[in-house]
Amino acid sequence: MPEDQRPDDDDRPDDVRPDDDRPEAERLLRRQLDRLWVRQTLRTVLIEQSGGLDPTARVILRAVERLGAVRSTAVAERTGLSRPVVSRRIAGLVDAGYVRTTPDPDDGRAALLALAPAGRALLDGLDAQGDAVFDDVTSVFDGQELRDLARLLARFNDRAAEVLGAGGEDAGAGGGVPT
Repeated sequence: MPEDQRPDDDDRPDDVRPDDDRPEAERLLRRQLDRLWVRQTLRTVLIEQSGGLDPTARVILRAVERLGAVRSTAVAERTGLSRPVVSRRIAGLVDAGYVRTTPDPDDGRAALLALAPAGRALLDGLDAQGDAVFDDVTSVFDGQELRDLARLLARFNDRAAEVLGAGGEDAGAGGGVPT
């Protein structure tokens, strides 16, 4: 096998020819998404092993980061996670010192969630780790290629949210660059 050819080269999207049919194109896309999913799973394990958060806790913490002072019900709605899951996970994040709660001024029975300093520090550390890896991965693409990929993935994610009916744009780990 030539040195510059990898075993997966036969499944690379740039090998798709105009005369290929849609089922073959979908097979190629599924293959690449599976490869990406495996890498994301491995990355998640590495984050957890380095003292980071599990994926659900990261999604919740990122939602609290983006939304500011917010009720847990809003976090559940924006992330597509169930209210009981969010409630349990928030309790753990509060106990760990990553999230703080304050009484809701509009309803004293409810609490508002906000990022605590320890949560901010944790997310900053995860961002730094993620940025370094992301920069290394994307270094071989020019700006236009990155914009094209972002545009297509946004379309793909928007359609997935429509079809699946949950999550929307805030369901991911945050802001286009998962951490």
